[in-house]
Amino acid sequence: MTVKEYRDKGVEKLMPLYPKEEAKALLDMVLEHFCRLPLHLYYTDPDRLLPPECLPDLQKALYDLLKARPIQYIVGKTLFEGCTIMVREGVLIPRPETAELVRWAKDVATSAPPSLRLLDLCTGSGAIAIALAKTLPQAKVVGIDISAEALEIAQENSRLNRVEVDFLRADILQSPTLEPPLLPHSFDLLLSNPPYVRLSEKAYMHPKVLDYEPHSALFVPDHDPLLFYRALADWGVTLLKEGGLLMAEINEQMGKEVEALWNNTGYTSVQLRTDLNGKPRMIAAVHSPIFSYICRQI
Repeated sequence: MTVKEYRDKGVEKLMPLYPKEEAKALLDMVLEHFCRLPLHLYYTDPDRLLPPECLPDLQKALYDLLKARPIQYIVGKTLFEGCTIMVREGVLIPRPETAELVRWAKDVATSAPPSLRLLDLCTGSGAIAIALAKTLPQAKVVGIDISAEALEIAQENSRLNRVEVDFLRADILQSPTLEPPLLPHSFDLLLSNPPYVRLSEKAYMHPKVLDYEPHSALFVPDHDPLLFYRALADWGVTLLKEGGLLMAEINEQMGKEVEALWNNTGYTSVQLRTDLNGKPRMIAAVHSPIFSYICRQI
């Protein structure tokens, strides 16, 4: 089978599920990953024979795409803020909205002293913690998750990206008591991409999310959609220094509710921020005049 034959036949099969250009891009990624073939080969050498040893992986990848399995799980990795992040079904795939939160945090953190202490709650694959550790090599970065599988992947990712991050296991819905313990009022920045999708929103979600990504990292009950934002506020009260900053990704439909919650739990200068599509997807809350001033400037 040639490069052209695999890609053309694959696009034909995928077209009912994906737009033509997206189907092409997905198959190019498959060819690059499993055969180490450059993305331009379809145009420069379309009649090149595919290595026979790659064919089983290529057929399995096409089968998985037809089953709506995310390409990131098929190839086992994704790019996130200049980092290669390994992913599999036990962790969420990092998304562009989360990258926007990280860039906001970078803007704030790089305006502060270099010896920051950063805490990433619900760390999952470790993408947020690792991206910040790479940008801020002098910072002390800690990531926390309830999932042992997620923490194993996060540790692999920290080694892959050659950054120092301490990953600890804990349930953020419980009080912040850990082994080894985190000292009270010892962090400058606490941030998170917690579960925030209401169960009633399942009906509007793509099968590639519902069928493969971990529901425990996605969903909250309709009767208590702010469950994790109360927990984040509690952890921040205990672990943030006076003058620390609490940041999180949010459900675009719940921005005002999270803002009100944090205003009512001892935080000041609460600020919502929109994503590139103009939707409120991030929030920050500050305590000190210094961080409040920085937050207003960006």
